Amino acid sequence: MIVVLWLFSLTAGAQTQEELPPLPQGPLLLTSTTPEQHHPDYWINRLPDADKILKTPEELEVLNENTRAMVRDQIDIFRMPVKRSGREIRELLELQYNMIKGRILFGVDDSYIPKSLFEQEIKPVMQWEKVPDQIKIRWGAAVRPASVRALPTDVKMLEEKGDIEFDQLQFTLIKLWTPIAVFHESSDGQWYFIQAPYTRGWVRSKDIALFSTRDELRKYVKSNSFLTVAGESIAVYPNPDSQNPILTPSMGTILPLAGQTSETYVVQLPKRSAEGKVVLEKGYVSRQADVSEGFLPFTQRNIIRQAFKMLGARYGWGGTYNGRDCSGFTQDVFLTVGVDMPRGSKEQGFTGTQLGWFNYKEDAEAKSEVLRSAVPGITILRMPKHLMLYLGQINSQHYVIHSTWAERYSMTSDAKNRINQVVVSDLTLNGKSYLGSLFDRIISMNEIN
Repeated sequence: MIVVLWLFSLTAGAQTQEELPPLPQGPLLLTSTTPEQHHPDYWINRLPDADKILKTPEELEVLNENTRAMVRDQIDIFRMPVKRSGREIRELLELQYNMIKGRILFGVDDSYIPKSLFEQEIKPVMQWEKVPDQIKIRWGAAVRPASVRALPTDVKMLEEKGDIEFDQLQFTLIKLWTPIAVFHESSDGQWYFIQAPYTRGWVRSKDIALFSTRDELRKYVKSNSFLTVAGESIAVYPNPDSQNPILTPSMGTILPLAGQTSETYVVQLPKRSAEGKVVLEKGYVSRQADVSEGFLPFTQRNIIRQAFKMLGARYGWGGTYNGRDCSGFTQDVFLTVGVDMPRGSKEQGFTGTQLGWFNYKEDAEAKSEVLRSAVPGITILRMPKHLMLYLGQINSQHYVIHSTWAERYSMTSDAKNRINQVVVSDLTLNGKSYLGSLFDRIISMNEIN
């Protein structure tokens, strides 16, 4: 048993050394797409009024409030009670532990995850029985992109052998400056159990800086003066003259603005002290960087342009490998215009105005009717476990841009071509597989407006 656990500790520590298959050269030409369709202007120029403001800031706030009302996991950190029932957190922790422990899961070496790993390494760290009856919440912010995990461990747990890119413990990756509420701490102090605006789980404590009060955190997270990262990512430097970035925040990250010069923006950065408390430092962003002072205007042009900035960008389940899965892609696009999109594809399907619900592999005419009047750039097409952003119709084909891992092509097996990036395709993709085409599998459509 000691040998088994030792091998697992090596596995956990060596995850950055994983050898993954090389990414397909992209952007890929799939289905009936043409090279010109890989340019945002191809789609934008077909719109009658691409620069029409779809929602004012005040209307966006109403949309975000409605989303929070509809989606249980969409939380306003700054409206939470300052105290929380410990019994509820104890039950959540124990339930999550037992659910995952009860599954048959595999390690990156294709061996079974032993139950002893849970009993001897994970459960003692979680110590849910020590959560007090009433929790006094601590407040913090992410000092870098941080993985939110189902359990306090870096060990990968896979549903199928060889499924190395789909860690079942990985919920998502929260961004720099994401505000969080801390409910509980692991026995070794290495992990926090937290609530973020759109997810809940375990994060490494080294990735979080704690503020003295929630009001102090709010001053920076809700500042009226901020930069929005509009590029796929940008560089933040430790001083105006540096050539070596200290952070590369991704699209949709909000950076409190402290000032600017003719050459740079000066932003506030949270750092974690040795005691875990926040220390604010300055960072510098070139004025040539792809950023926006405040949010971008909410227009079809901006949404489509933002989406195409990630064409060919890596797919990453739950934000792993610095990539984006389907809903991570759409979330980042809409964050840049001030839409607080939920994180999961199912939850994003409740955002905005519902255009239709459909049966799996059925309701073809009803789907076609909705698509004929769907608004390009702001219409989301959802299928089980996947989500796509609608671009428009060319002749008889409907096109989408989406982050996807593979194309299946067999009626009798799970054979697939690895895509693993953001692509443009029409809805016939996967049509030769037992799963059915993207069109066949659409179960809902909604307009983010």
